[in-house]
Amino acid sequence: MKKLKIIIILTILLSCNTENEQSDFDKFTGRWTLNIVEIQTDSISAWKPRQDHYKNRKGFIIYDGRGGMGAHHVTENYEKYEFEGNGGLDSLTVKDLRHLADNFVYFGKYRVNDSLNIIEHHIESVNFQNMWGITAKRKYLFSGDTLILNPLTNRYPKIRLKWIKLNDKE
Repeated sequence: MKKLKIIIILTILLSCNTENEQSDFDKFTGRWTLNIVEIQTDSISAWKPRQDHYKNRKGFIIYDGRGGMGAHHVTENYEKYEFEGNGGLDSLTVKDLRHLADNFVYFGKYRVNDSLNIIEHHIESVNFQNMWGITAKRKYLFSGDTLILNPLTNRYPKIRLKWIKLNDKE
């Protein structure tokens, strides 16, 4: 009987080992579509949808499950814009260039810190020159099929992006 108790206690202790806990890394794998970008103006205010150039943004973020990722989002109706220029970079107007600047995209590697609920995007390629080579840290939270990413910053206003998991098995 004593041996049985010892075996049961050892089994319970070993099953509580943190190495047996599943990492959040696998939860990121797949494609996500941007649902909403929200803003919080101070520590006590509620999160509200952004109303500036981030209003109704749409796009995707993808995690390949091996440490590679990409993110792309654009303004509402981005694809419906009709260029004033007649083709080629030299013909683009200032309005055309402003439209292209609303296109945000980057690719790189990612790493997940489960204990802090932080994902790090190590940006290797981006359409904004000043972001090349930086590490963008995001606090993350999973809520059902929703992934919430909050860029880490020490100042307000703060933003968060809500992404909905896509079912690509169809």
